[in-house]
Amino acid sequence: MKKGRLFAVYIIAVLAAILLSMGSVSAAANDSMDTSAKAYKCLEDQISTKGASALSLQEAVFSMLALGSKSGLSDKIESEKGASCWPKSGCTIRDSAQVLLAYQRAGKGTGEIEKWLETKNATPTELKWLLEIDITNGVSANCTINDGTKENKIKILDTMRLQGSPGSCMVIDPSGFMLRINSNCMGTQFTISCDADFVTTMLYQRGTGGTVFVPSETHSAAASGTTTERPNAKCFKTASTCDYEGTLWAALALQKLGKDVSEYMPYLLALAPDNPRYFPETFLYILGGGEEQYSSIVQNQKQGKYWEQAGTPYGKFYDTALALMSLSGKSSAEYDNAKNYLSSVQTKDGCWNNNNIKDTAFLLYGGWQKSASTEAKAAPSCTGSGFSCENLYDCVNANGTVQYGYECLGAGLSCCSVKVAQQTCTQKGGMVCTIEQTCDGRLESASDGSCCLGGACIAAVSPITETCGGAGGICKDSCESNEEYLSVETCGQATQICCRTKAGSLMWLWIILLIILIALVVLGIIYRDKVKIWWFKFKEKFKKKPAQPPAGGLPAARILPPGMARPPMVGAPRPPMGYPMRPMPAPARAVPPRQPTAKDREMEETLKKIKEIGKK
Repeated sequence: MKKGRLFAVYIIAVLAAILLSMGSVSAAANDSMDTSAKAYKCLEDQISTKGASALSLQEAVFSMLALGSKSGLSDKIESEKGASCWPKSGCTIRDSAQVLLAYQRAGKGTGEIEKWLETKNATPTELKWLLEIDITNGVSANCTINDGTKENKIKILDTMRLQGSPGSCMVIDPSGFMLRINSNCMGTQFTISCDADFVTTMLYQRGTGGTVFVPSETHSAAASGTTTERPNAKCFKTASTCDYEGTLWAALALQKLGKDVSEYMPYLLALAPDNPRYFPETFLYILGGGEEQYSSIVQNQKQGKYWEQAGTPYGKFYDTALALMSLSGKSSAEYDNAKNYLSSVQTKDGCWNNNNIKDTAFLLYGGWQKSASTEAKAAPSCTGSGFSCENLYDCVNANGTVQYGYECLGAGLSCCSVKVAQQTCTQKGGMVCTIEQTCDGRLESASDGSCCLGGACIAAVSPITETCGGAGGICKDSCESNEEYLSVETCGQATQICCRTKAGSLMWLWIILLIILIALVVLGIIYRDKVKIWWFKFKEKFKKKPAQPPAGGLPAARILPPGMARPPMVGAPRPPMGYPMRPMPAPARAVPPRQPTAKDREMEETLKKIKEIGKK
């Protein structure tokens, strides 16, 4: 029998060793894979395990952005379709635009979605438009403004102040230097002519008295020549209100299809300060924004690792994906540092954020995009066709034109007719700051990284004292699914973040404890008789038993120390010398036995019951 047990133990040990070695080999193989390979494999495994039909709409859409038209994703997205929009439970601009972007990536038809978005175009009422007319030589001049119905005359003094009546569509701004367009004339084309060389441009601002945005496009003419200006801005509306987040995604998707989205830029630029939680700079930089947006993106990086906007509705992995998407193709330390950080916080399976499908897919699309499998014929490669994948702003500044219908591996890149020869930071007259430094000027992109201009590289501020513990959190590399990330709290180690158990998790713990206590009380009521008997036995065990006299009624013999002889016993014992003789006590009388009382009989009956229960 012993030999059989030993053999069984031996077999179990051998099997355990084999399984452990297999796990080690598997782990080693997984570690040898690079970040993107592990993440793509993990994403496909998660989709396969969960099943495409069980994915949420967002999970399916972002998975298609990363993987293209994989099996089941198209069917899942189509099952959520409403009237050419998504989701069917209540169409939104954001979701429909994201589906449009995913379908374009997978080579699926997008005509119906485009038509639906066109029905959602609106004129933003939040913007106020201004017409500026500058006389080139700084002299006074007479100008006419034709609004299509009437020609109106104004005079521009040598101080650049305006005089006269500009007509029913305009009023002279309180500053006296510009003309303010009335809201009833939005979209009207104005023809301007002056008797001296002049320049015109349309300006806009968020409300009255807000920041004035100056477009890069201006128009000039010689004396008696003409220029045309038209205040034009669009947004995508939900009901009767402009939807800022939806407009960001819709403009991005339409640009990928080769549509001109410049008319959405005024609304998106002017309203950006009101919507920082959506990280608008990332979209704006892709759509044609300039160095201002680039500088804002790189300076918003947290701890030189990731991005997380204040009040973000989607979390740091989503925001980091947006930043990677906008900086794709750029030589910047911020871009490289973020990818290194993401490599260090992958789960053991290779995904991110506790194997979150949406976040993992979006990070792959933003930072590790590869050619997607499509249902239709794949778009030709931009670089393979003799063009160059560039940021739109850089392409336009280099006098290039966007070549639509070609694929660029980089969500923020467009196919450009020319290769942009970007200057080095030294050529721009700036310096590249190290990771331990920050720029106290403005940052611009350069061929060798983020270039500090108009300032100097200064030592980065030392991290503040750890505050995570005081807020009830724990510093960790990443938070678990039942924990929340405390972005305002700090950790001693720069590589860690502050995590705290969600309030809901603690509540469940208390609920479970309460259920256990209720169950114990119910069991106590049901088995109360047995509990009483158990309690009685428990108390009896600790009662002090009375001392029993020795057998025969005589005191026990005294034990003498070794070597001491007992004195001989001759006759009656005598007292020691010098002490008086005491009389012998009279023999004790027999005491009659005590009669049992009613209490004794009750105790005897109880003990009998206990014995019977014990036998059972």
